[in-house]
Amino acid sequence: MKNLLESLFTEKHRLTARRRALGVLHELCERHERLNLFVEGASREMPSILLEVDEHEASVVFDIPPDVEGVAWDGESTLLAMARYEGVYVGFALEGIERAPWNDSTALRAALPEQVYYLQRRQYFRVPVGSSDVGEVLLVRQGAGAVSGRCHDISAGGMRVLVSPVEGDFPLRAGEQVPELRFELRGVALQTAARIQHVDEPMTLSSGKVLLPLGLEFLGKSFSFDQTVVRYVQQRDRDLLSGRP
Repeated sequence: MKNLLESLFTEKHRLTARRRALGVLHELCERHERLNLFVEGASREMPSILLEVDEHEASVVFDIPPDVEGVAWDGESTLLAMARYEGVYVGFALEGIERAPWNDSTALRAALPEQVYYLQRRQYFRVPVGSSDVGEVLLVRQGAGAVSGRCHDISAGGMRVLVSPVEGDFPLRAGEQVPELRFELRGVALQTAARIQHVDEPMTLSSGKVLLPLGLEFLGKSFSFDQTVVRYVQQRDRDLLSGRP
């Protein structure tokens, strides 16, 4: 993660169009994307989300990290924020931090970031999938029942999925090897092995259904599997750039 931060916060990855940079901040806020906050010298990151981006007041409001007491941060020093946006990494600095009232609670307010950085490399590049592009994703686990879900975004190296955990089975954890990962991509049946790279906080829908976000890394890909996914990612990226849904 340290190497990624060092690569991200460099001049060559800075978004030079101010309106584009502000648009990224607004979308991170609207989508409630997870922020990873870093303080110099700390051994781990703190999770948070953007609550408000106020251009008029030139400020942003973000949630107080739940485990802030366990990190060597004085509550005021500059934090580096990193998030995934449309499958790539973005970052910005949070400066001038102070506590501020938010609804019936307290949050943190910082100056509107002057710079936003955008890291797009082939191994990180992901695209959000089209609504009908990917069929049901099936994770065939070893020693536990299969788990099904839907794909959120995909890259040549992996995908992010939302799954419905099976009650009674051992929990899904980062590092677990998945012997078979099956899904259809625009009508093409694909299968490979995978590894769970990360497990994010569960999401509870209004219906009460619980979904678990997983980051999956493809393992042992065949040439045809890789080419099918790469072609889709490239075409999907062109579609999005041209404004097609």
